[in-house]
Amino acid sequence: MNKMARNAILAVVLAVVAFFWIWLFDYLGAKAYWVALVSFGVCLAYGPALARSLPWMTLGGVVGTLLGLLTFVLFMLVFPLYYGLSVAIAGAIFILIAGLISIPKLREMLPMLLVGWGCFLGAVARFDYLLAEKPVEAIHRAVTTLVGTALSLLVGLLLAAVLDALLLSPAKSAAAEVPAASE
Repeated sequence: MNKMARNAILAVVLAVVAFFWIWLFDYLGAKAYWVALVSFGVCLAYGPALARSLPWMTLGGVVGTLLGLLTFVLFMLVFPLYYGLSVAIAGAIFILIAGLISIPKLREMLPMLLVGWGCFLGAVARFDYLLAEKPVEAIHRAVTTLVGTALSLLVGLLLAAVLDALLLSPAKSAAAEVPAASE
């Protein structure tokens, strides 16, 4: 199969999966449909290195989501409610922690740590008003958003892994066999 046909199939499959994910994400508890698309895009950018980087990327995405929850808790419950300053301080702290955690596998883990962290904070930002009005509900929403964001990240990673295995990897192995056959 040539490259243009693979890319066309990839675009169609992504559009169909995105349609169903956007339509059904709220019923699945995902909380933010765009998280799966962001994680899929990051995976697609890895190209041939995706297969060996995927376990580290998965770990980075999940840990990044947890760091996002801790950032939310720190700036909403611990720091004074000077919103911009509190978010900036908490964000800097946890981005530093994300960088330190990912030192052994920086190129694989850090992008997904940041994706998980940022996507969680983006998804939970819809509920930050609850802390002032209904603090008990805010913590519940933060926890369900944590689970939903992690679910969306994992769906994006799974979609990228499946499409890499079915569409992209066979092309890579066929391209690798052609030079070997000419020798």
